Amino acid sequence: MKKKKKINEGDKGAGWLTTFNDLITLLMVFFVLLFTMSTLDVNKLKEFQDSLQSGLGVLNEGEKVAVRVVEPLHPSNVEGVATQEEIEEEMPDKIKDLVESFDSEPEIAAIYTKKGVLITLSNTILFQFGMADINPESFPVLDKIAAIISKMSESVRVEGHTDNIPIHTEKFPSNWELSIKRAVNVVKCFVEVGKIPSQRLSAVGYGESKPLFPNDTREHRAGNRRVEILLEMEGED
Repeated sequence: MKKKKKINEGDKGAGWLTTFNDLITLLMVFFVLLFTMSTLDVNKLKEFQDSLQSGLGVLNEGEKVAVRVVEPLHPSNVEGVATQEEIEEEMPDKIKDLVESFDSEPEIAAIYTKKGVLITLSNTILFQFGMADINPESFPVLDKIAAIISKMSESVRVEGHTDNIPIHTEKFPSNWELSIKRAVNVVKCFVEVGKIPSQRLSAVGYGESKPLFPNDTREHRAGNRRVEILLEMEGED
């Protein structure tokens, strides 16, 4: 009888575990409910994902994604997109004269864009490989550009670009520093020699982040090493 009584007392002693387990379960359900209420609307999230994928031309395909091939965008087929000829017509005569003045320069290209006129100078005429000091023989070219843009009021942005060959020197730990220094030196030349107000000028270095060509050949890498000068025409009447 004594042994049986101890067993019954033991069973009653463990009964609190059941209540405790129920309490834990209820708490878990409560926190799951709170979490569910605080999460994003799944349907809206799905709609956003579908819209984004549709806009980017990305479609679901099993567990992979594939880029949908679309017809190339042609300015003549899209309303509101200006053609090269239309952009040129909107440019002032002084800008057209600037572009035409570089037609005979093999190392310089000038094109019309919606943002303005973009002048691209080959890196070979401006700098030695891995250097930021301007070559003396390129000063006449920069003087010519400075003489023309000094007669204008547009803002000028100078951009430095490099290829993907790493550089690790005391002066230039990476291509970022090299590209920025090259752009700054061109801006300094415009200020000191061309007497262009510094308020109109800005310098940007992109390093290797904006190549024109794949960095797979010597010629392509040389084409990516360049300085671009943008005469910004935004806000032009």
